Amino acid sequence: MIPTDSSVPEPQDPDPDDPIAPDALVLTAAFEDPLDERRPWLERADLVDALEVPGAETPVYVTDSGIAVTTTGIGKSDAATTVTAILSSPGIDLESAYIVSCGIAGSSPETTALGSVAIADAVVDWDRKHRWDRRSDAAVPAPESAKPDDERRPIDLLAYRPRDYVHRLEEAVVDCAIEAARDVDLREDAAARDYQRSYPNAPGSGPTIERGTTVCGDEFWHGPRYAREVQWLCEQYGVGPYVTTQMEDAATATALERFGLRERYLSVRAVSNYDRAAPGQSVEESFDGNPASLALGIENAARVGDAVVETLVAADPLEIGAGDVD
Repeated sequence: MIPTDSSVPEPQDPDPDDPIAPDALVLTAAFEDPLDERRPWLERADLVDALEVPGAETPVYVTDSGIAVTTTGIGKSDAATTVTAILSSPGIDLESAYIVSCGIAGSSPETTALGSVAIADAVVDWDRKHRWDRRSDAAVPAPESAKPDDERRPIDLLAYRPRDYVHRLEEAVVDCAIEAARDVDLREDAAARDYQRSYPNAPGSGPTIERGTTVCGDEFWHGPRYAREVQWLCEQYGVGPYVTTQMEDAATATALERFGLRERYLSVRAVSNYDRAAPGQSVEESFDGNPASLALGIENAARVGDAVVETLVAADPLEIGAGDVD
């Protein structure tokens, strides 16, 4: 959804002779209710331009403060395609721009409260691994050197691994974002807190600001068994424990890396649901989440994202010229 006000510009084709040069590019994943992560960004801004970029999921909207906002679509292929299309467009110049993914995510109930916002310092690609069905080897005697843990664990690091599939984000950018985020007044919601209490191991507090690893994967996994596997993979890369889980950021970081822009990248994710069922709840019921916590996550992600983008542009920790006036 986008604001229906008549002031919203009609999308135009990018002009390679007069490219837009935003100070920041904000990437949300979804734009349809109830997962409309883009809505708060467009509702709070005066829009002055809109570009129809070939290959992008939706138009790129530009605010009067020089911030570009768009959606990538859900999942890694959509994210990589949209980001690459924008980076390749001659009508958009990101030479002096910070790039921020901003939206909702899952988390462990043992980690943080619903509505909390996490600034990622590492992004792990969950899909780059081996998954073994060891039951098919039941007729084959295990070698003497096999360890019981190895026999039980269904996943492992890739045998052919030219690099670890983790993006460690630029510390100066993350530090700047954390400082900005700590001054944000996070919204609380009584219904979301009631749902949080159904998890006995969840915090008793309201939303907080966190820093840590976000895990990205196309698989809609759910439950403590898979959470343990996610945790194991993060530990192998030396970035455990994970704080949030989502479906776009590893692809976005990879696309930016190919264009030499990954050091400008930041992931801001608010916890909208937990990655396992509460006692007495089915995994299907849990996966559907809670409407109150979903709305809370979308709102707090935008609140923190807005403050982070404003601070990054003003402070310009990488000295790339963001916010400069010609």
